[in-house]
Amino acid sequence: MKFNDYNIRDGIKKSLDEMGIHTPTDIQEKAIPEILKGENTHILAQAKTGTGKTLAFSIPIVEFLDPSLRKVQALILVPTRELCKQVYHVISKLGRNVGLKAVEVYGGVSINRQIEKIKDGAQIVVATPGRLIDLFNRNAITFRDVKFAVLDEADRMLDMGFLPDVDFILFGAMKNVYPRLLLFSATMLPEVKNIMMDYSLDENIVEIDVSRDDITVSSCKQYYYEVSDTKQKYNSFIRLLQREKPKSCIVFVNTKRWGDNLNKRMVKDKRVDLKVGLLQGDMSQRQREIAMSDFRKRKITCLIATDVAARGLDIPHVSHIFNYDLPVGNPENYVHRIGRTSRMERTGMAISLVDHEEMNMIRRIEMFMKKDIRRFYLTREERENDKQRYRKQPAAKEIKKRKEEVDDEDYPETIADTSIYG
Repeated sequence: MKFNDYNIRDGIKKSLDEMGIHTPTDIQEKAIPEILKGENTHILAQAKTGTGKTLAFSIPIVEFLDPSLRKVQALILVPTRELCKQVYHVISKLGRNVGLKAVEVYGGVSINRQIEKIKDGAQIVVATPGRLIDLFNRNAITFRDVKFAVLDEADRMLDMGFLPDVDFILFGAMKNVYPRLLLFSATMLPEVKNIMMDYSLDENIVEIDVSRDDITVSSCKQYYYEVSDTKQKYNSFIRLLQREKPKSCIVFVNTKRWGDNLNKRMVKDKRVDLKVGLLQGDMSQRQREIAMSDFRKRKITCLIATDVAARGLDIPHVSHIFNYDLPVGNPENYVHRIGRTSRMERTGMAISLVDHEEMNMIRRIEMFMKKDIRRFYLTREERENDKQRYRKQPAAKEIKKRKEEVDDEDYPETIADTSIYG
């Protein structure tokens, strides 16, 4: 089924054509008809990252809103400024041929321009929770005409500590309005479900799940490479870059300090045949916007990032994800990192550098995904040395059995042999 077959406004179809979008993804195919079907239902949807959740809620919103009413009619809450800009960009394009205006609302920039756009008749507000509450407390926004409230990346909002803000917006600022709630999340934590149950009083909920059997991006090939110390990690990483020759990659680190150090080191390293850039929390909003713009335009081909970039960013051309550091704590963060590649059915690769202390985290990630992450070697010598090391360990039989359960063709001699780009 094509979008042209949907019973939606011609202006929406025209916008989709201009965007080069013609066929719905799984989440769009399941969510859009349900949202269009009834005015009293709430949607609780789980879909893995990169599957098109933004259009899944944006198309029905643009279909239902009244272009002649110059009041805020839809509110979309997102956890980060980057995702705010991305969703705003999509819904603005979608609504322009219908006569709907949107405004992006987030901190770190002047609030006055945002207030002006709301007063000028914006019907759709895409906002981070903190700045939205600031606008509400200033009486710069009213929710009395809101028909839809969307929580996008709801699990991430809870991870970032936004639950009190979300509670205030849904149960305080909009308590007498009661718009339809569309809740979209990559992972369905109990706390996420509780928001929907409390809001809807456990009534009129349509649950949609297109990711239960495959929580991670199935088209992303995943490997890890074990390193012994910091010096070996950097040199091994450079060798991986030389072998893989990524067209466009994101390198994830855990701390802003190490992000700065790695960026400076790679810029000076003559072995690095990539245009290196940095994205981390200490940068100003303007600096972050420039970095993301340069990455999208391929002026930067290797983006070093902390987890500020792990969610919501839709950059289709990313071929490789490198976890220079494994994420600390929650295994779900690994899933969201690797979700920056393999966007919208494309194939990608995720490679992690793992020291001895991080091996337990690899196992936790495998258990969480219910999927093995394969180990590979830069050279045949490393592989043979590793076999000898395992033979001396008490658990050698168990490890050997595990490897024998996988076909030999799944274990090429080098990571380069597995590359999807040559």
